[in-house]
Amino acid sequence: MPSEADRATLKPERILVAGLLCLVLIASPAFAYSGSAKQSQPLSLLLQGMITNAGSQSYTIGGGQLVGGSLFNNLVAPTRIGFSLYATVHGPQAAFGWGSLQVGTGFSARITITGVIQAAIFPLSPTDYSNCNPQEQKCNSEIPLFFTGLATVTSKGSNGLQQIPIAIESPYWNPFGGPIFITSLDSTTDPSISLIMTYTSATIYWSGVQIQGEILGSFGGGSVSGSFSQTVNSWENLVTGTESDFGSIAFVGMSNPILNAFGGFVGHTTFSLTNSYDCALEFGLPEGTCTATGATSDGSFWMTGKGSLINGTYHTIWSVPSLFTTTTVMAAVTKY
Repeated sequence: MPSEADRATLKPERILVAGLLCLVLIASPAFAYSGSAKQSQPLSLLLQGMITNAGSQSYTIGGGQLVGGSLFNNLVAPTRIGFSLYATVHGPQAAFGWGSLQVGTGFSARITITGVIQAAIFPLSPTDYSNCNPQEQKCNSEIPLFFTGLATVTSKGSNGLQQIPIAIESPYWNPFGGPIFITSLDSTTDPSISLIMTYTSATIYWSGVQIQGEILGSFGGGSVSGSFSQTVNSWENLVTGTESDFGSIAFVGMSNPILNAFGGFVGHTTFSLTNSYDCALEFGLPEGTCTATGATSDGSFWMTGKGSLINGTYHTIWSVPSLFTTTTVMAAVTKY
């Protein structure tokens, strides 16, 4: 028969792995650790953060259905149109792209994108949430309201080609298929082109979005605090209102040093109409062409620190519009 010491060695150690992490973006697959754990303790955190850098973005848009508008002072009846656009944004006022627009058989345009009209420019002020003031601090990124450029237009009844400055609303500001606003910039009161149209496809690839904020929570029966930073990459479908997310996350300056750690996450986000509102008046757009929405994100994450592993899941609630985050995390810390 085995001795008392032998029986003690047969007792399995229990490893607690649980999780819930509410973050602005989505977490990653569970981390598998093959070694023998020495001990594990529960971790429960609340993370509150904000976007500090919107990173770079690549947009594709296609569609759609003309809701109404005018071309050269002639009203245009609702009809199916041909529209496509590709645009990239990197840093403030840095954008380029191309596209095409066709309305019936009497109007067509080739579009070159050279800039944007900004809806938000980062970093935001942590005190009054106003946009970055270029005269006071270095602005690092933006979220466009409009893509701007030049349309080379062929229209029925005109002589030859015309080049007209144009602005195309980003579908980010009216998800789930639109409608969005397209207008020429040749006149503020009587533009040559003024169209409201839906879209049938729209995606954004976000790269290098940065989120920073503060942490409060409990660990092993005691309270903890510190800061976090995230770098997020997302593939967003604006028609379905969903996205896939992945990136990195770091806990720094934690009151318990064992929680200072770095790792990754992966997850998914769903747009939310809860507390959404019509933002057309705020931006001076036609009624019904702007809807500010929030989102919820869920996923899993894994991190390594000095002698520890942290893994679990998260749930994040985004503000309306999606600039600020509140994330709840329930996880396990395993010392090794």
